[in-house]
Amino acid sequence: MVFNTTEVSRRDFLKGMAAGAVSLGAIGVLPAFSGAAAASAETAEPPAEPQGESFISDGSPDELRKKLEETGFRVQNGKLYEFDTLRLASEGKLLTCFGNNAGSTYLILNLPPAPNQNAAPGDPDRGWEGETESAYDDPDVENAPENPFFSPAGMAFKMRQDEAVVIITRLPEACKYWSFIAYDMFVRQMEGKDYTNEKAYFGFGSDESGYYHTVFASIGWPVNLLNARHDGDSAFGTQTVIVLCANRTVRDSVSLCLTEAGYPDAMVNVMEIPADIYRMGLERGKDTFSIFGRVSQPEDRDAFREYLEKLPETATVLRVSPKSEIPAAAFAVRDLKPRGSGIHEAARLTRCTEKLDRIREALIAKYADEFDYEELSTDIGITDGLTAYMKDADAQGDVLDAAYLNCGDFTLQSDEDFVAVYGVNHHFTGKARYFNAVLHERPLINGVCSVYNSMLPGSAAEYLGEDADEADGYYVYKMARTQMDEHTAVIPYSTGNEQGRFYGVDNGSTVFVLFRLYLDETGIGASYYELINDRVIVFHKKKA
Repeated sequence: MVFNTTEVSRRDFLKGMAAGAVSLGAIGVLPAFSGAAAASAETAEPPAEPQGESFISDGSPDELRKKLEETGFRVQNGKLYEFDTLRLASEGKLLTCFGNNAGSTYLILNLPPAPNQNAAPGDPDRGWEGETESAYDDPDVENAPENPFFSPAGMAFKMRQDEAVVIITRLPEACKYWSFIAYDMFVRQMEGKDYTNEKAYFGFGSDESGYYHTVFASIGWPVNLLNARHDGDSAFGTQTVIVLCANRTVRDSVSLCLTEAGYPDAMVNVMEIPADIYRMGLERGKDTFSIFGRVSQPEDRDAFREYLEKLPETATVLRVSPKSEIPAAAFAVRDLKPRGSGIHEAARLTRCTEKLDRIREALIAKYADEFDYEELSTDIGITDGLTAYMKDADAQGDVLDAAYLNCGDFTLQSDEDFVAVYGVNHHFTGKARYFNAVLHERPLINGVCSVYNSMLPGSAAEYLGEDADEADGYYVYKMARTQMDEHTAVIPYSTGNEQGRFYGVDNGSTVFVLFRLYLDETGIGASYYELINDRVIVFHKKKA
């Protein structure tokens, strides 16, 4: 075997860094790397469309582990698996559904504690398992406190500034949308601050771990079907590598190990945590992190189910921790790609005000004799991650790929009550690769009923008239207890629901509708100031 001498010298340099033998101050400048390892603290551009020839990776997870350990890292196994919030909440193993997008699927990590960090105990009486013990526990070292416990254990984890998480996974087959995104999940409750009136506040913790609340705030750019680095010639069914880290030296070292193990930079996606912004470390009160995957509308649902069932075994998840501390080398905060194309939706349609008025008037005329009604406007529903984090507020699982609109709270008071959602078809106007409307229940924010844009063609014709042009540029859809017509989504009940109590909602519960718009023509979430907001009318059956 012939070694590239340049690569060997890089390995010697990085191995010295991992062992703590080289000072950043003494070196001054890091060696240059290609691909994923090329970005410096001054390079802060959004991820671009991958370039280069197609290839199939011959990488080996075992070889990667070997290379990492030779470089001076301790390596522990984690797991990537389906995160069914409705099922877990129904089983009493989850205290919130995190505003799940009904009909879409989530993936999440289970990660062990860092070396010499205590494992968070569970609650056997509630069926909550504790964290897996760290594989590295030096009896001569005082352990760092456990992560704040949140079931399921291992989904949120503290990180040293010099650690990394590596995911190697096959991507889902053809679907409307998939992505992976890093989150700052839970942060400390600030001493003396009253959180009781904070929107979406959810607090927990213990004296040992400290007391935390949810921020669920995205960090940087998602890795998605439009920008991902992967092997093969498609963003579906191929293999990708994701590295989460907060240190440029660690990134370079892990990237080199990946290359030598058969995972070239062309398939490696680095999720950067700006360590100067977030509270890195294992100490009490430090931030906790997570990685979520999203998959929506797979073309072959049976094949997708098989993919999910095999994922914990087929995906490789590694927690990578240096044996000796590596000096800080923080990433810069990435530049934001501005939302918007500069073209308002109103410019993509003809006489849109007239047509929306016509839909509203026709809906009310059709049902006003038998129903009272309340009209609810929509507004920006979720704040972008870093903005929410800096406000110490809950971003509610945002992702820059999406725009979010929601209406005010309301209740369904009888089995005859129903919801009508209507407006502009954002897919038709180019403002969304896909969009949907989801009915959520408070306080767990469980999404139980969804209307996707694929269901909308023809739904507005009755209200606009058969001779109306651009009828598919608009929609009208109902959410009701029974199938009122072909353009109705049935709202399941909570009581007696065979899937579980949080798969449905009973009359009298507080609910709201959240609209999600994923990926406009610029490749990110649409600008809120270029949208015609969706509308909601709640119809209540008149009492005799």
